[in-house]
Amino acid sequence: MPTPGSSGNRRILPPVGDHENSFSAMLRLTNPRLLAAACTVFLLACAMAAGLIWQSEQRDVREERSRVTAQAKDHAHALETSIERALSATFAMAAMVRQGSGRISNFDATASQMLQFYPGVSELALAPAGVIRNVVPLPGNERAIGLDLLHDPVQGREAVIARDTGRLTLAGPMALVQGGTGVVGRLPVFLDDAQGKPRFWGFTNVVIRVPELLAGARLPQMVTQGIDYELARINPYTGQKEIIAASSSTPLVEPVQQDLKLAYDYWKLSVAPVRGWGDRPGLWLKTLLGLLFSLLLAYVALLIGNLRVHREELEQKVTERTQALANANDELAGREALFRQILDTSSVAIFVVDLDGRITQANQRMAEMFGYSRDALVGQEYVALVHPAERELGRQRMLALLSNAVPAVDVDRLYWRADQTEFWGHLTGRRFYDANGAERGLIGVIADITARKMAEEKLQRQNDMLNAIIENFPGAVSVFDADLNLAACNGQFRQLLELPDSLFDKPVVKFEDFIRFNAARGEYGPGNREQQIAAIVARARDFKPHKVERVRANGTALEIRGMPLPGGGFVTIYIDITERKQMEDRVHQLAFYDTLTNLANRRLLSDRMSQTMAAGKRSGLYGAVLFLDLDNFKPLNDLHGHEVGDLLLSEVASRLKRCVREIDTVARFGGDEFVVMLCDLSPDESESTALAMIVAGRIQAALSAPYLLTRHDEKAGATVEHHCTASIGVAMFIGQETSQDEILKWADTAMYQAKAAGRNSIRLHAPDA
Repeated sequence: MPTPGSSGNRRILPPVGDHENSFSAMLRLTNPRLLAAACTVFLLACAMAAGLIWQSEQRDVREERSRVTAQAKDHAHALETSIERALSATFAMAAMVRQGSGRISNFDATASQMLQFYPGVSELALAPAGVIRNVVPLPGNERAIGLDLLHDPVQGREAVIARDTGRLTLAGPMALVQGGTGVVGRLPVFLDDAQGKPRFWGFTNVVIRVPELLAGARLPQMVTQGIDYELARINPYTGQKEIIAASSSTPLVEPVQQDLKLAYDYWKLSVAPVRGWGDRPGLWLKTLLGLLFSLLLAYVALLIGNLRVHREELEQKVTERTQALANANDELAGREALFRQILDTSSVAIFVVDLDGRITQANQRMAEMFGYSRDALVGQEYVALVHPAERELGRQRMLALLSNAVPAVDVDRLYWRADQTEFWGHLTGRRFYDANGAERGLIGVIADITARKMAEEKLQRQNDMLNAIIENFPGAVSVFDADLNLAACNGQFRQLLELPDSLFDKPVVKFEDFIRFNAARGEYGPGNREQQIAAIVARARDFKPHKVERVRANGTALEIRGMPLPGGGFVTIYIDITERKQMEDRVHQLAFYDTLTNLANRRLLSDRMSQTMAAGKRSGLYGAVLFLDLDNFKPLNDLHGHEVGDLLLSEVASRLKRCVREIDTVARFGGDEFVVMLCDLSPDESESTALAMIVAGRIQAALSAPYLLTRHDEKAGATVEHHCTASIGVAMFIGQETSQDEILKWADTAMYQAKAAGRNSIRLHAPDA
């Protein structure tokens, strides 16, 4: 029996060049019956092609409308987002108006900074009482200054509605006084009058120019993609449609529409393909192909009719081919011998199973793999070679393949050797057909994969161990490979860094994806975002061991440790140290600051004096110590209690800090005693003394002003008015010529001299006293 590829399987063609046969074939092609059958086939094929083309065209139109609808939704969402973000600037300005009780100091500078955070806004304006008084930027917008919005013929009606409803409104499109076309967001601001009733203050306005709005929503890009658009609004007063912008003056054909719900307004985005729905060139092409297909079927019908005539001619050739078949069988025998040698030298087991599931052929490698002789394998059931634990499953798979329930098998399976030992093999099997197409059984190939399986199990154990370590680590862990792709991370990595699940949904998550997300939410501070991203990615490609502390934008303090991996890539550990940092700050506060007044305590005063004395030795500048003691403090405590006394001490601390520079130190020395240290006064002693006495006088005046102390105890709400003065002693020093204790003793002595002089006075320590 010939094998595939032998001469016995070749198709016999009629001789070429036989003029008599060719002439008779031409006569048959013109036979009326054959031509009628061909015409019938052609008409049926045309009808079928027309139906298929119509269905295809309708499906293409539905798909195109779905695609255009998705684009319209994206652009409509971009418009809503851009407009809502721009309109939010009115609320920020309104908050500043309320905070300033109707005034915004340095509005131009503040508004200029705000424009950087609202890219869709071209101008910001304030309109007290409805009249525009401030516009940023002013160049090009001078004509808008003084415009009375409530009485303007164009904007007056919508301004009145905004004032009366108290709601944010979006008006436009309109021709702007300062030139161009735009839409205006207008928020009425109300302030409480003396009776606590809301009073109309005016408007905060944002101007969004239409061209910038369209560009921000990428609407012009739709035209380059072959899609026309029309952005319109429904006038809330007339109910008429007003076109804001359109890419073409031609009406759209069956457009896809998306509604935009904005502040006190209703917009609609309509889009449609420039060339209309459907693919007309493609329709003509499909029609042409349908005609060609119909012609081809008609031609095939003619050929089939002609082939019936050729049948008799082919039968005459059978005898001639019989001898050729015998020669082919001899050739086939030689090929089978060669095939047997190839099978026996193969590195994998190859076998054939009959329809009963028994092995009929096996190569030498299979005998060696299972520990049987080749003769012992032939006749055995294939499933007897499968491990007992999987034998029944193997039988079911074999029967499913034999019954055509599955086309093929490709599976890893555990096998059983003759010596009762097991090994892993990879089986691929298909149905086997002879040269005539008759099913004869199955052909299978088995490769020994025991070593691979052991390696995979070892790797899996290592991965499980690593995953357990990472998941139970008390912090966030991330591992990136040499290509900067995320290889592993734990749940803390998502939670601690507040990373959304959408970042992890992609099949390959890149390091740059996280950096872009962090840059977008401001984790790396101000600056060029792309430059920040490029610099961080470049450092990751040349990763160095590091340990840093960083405070996130939300206030979380992190200790970050990074270490490169031997094969490329790196591992990073993030530990939340917020509580530790807060505890350190609290310890520092308790160690160096007074808990009541938040002033420096004695320890911090001593440290500051040491620094000032050391600096004075280098610079040659004088310093001064002012020792203060409050007059008549004890009677206040005795009369009103310690809470009122504490309120007085806190107010004294606030007044003292307002009287000195940032570089000077104000400390509470104890009870009602305070120390003020002045540094870097002057290299001249007389000038330094004069400066110290001026500060002492300023403090004396500040502390002499009346105190209004509001109680918070059981007499909450009661206000105590108290008059208090202070006795002040002043001592000058330079460098480290004198000890701290001596300087403080000088100032304390001078303070007692001021007490003795009748209180509420200042005394300067005389060095020779």
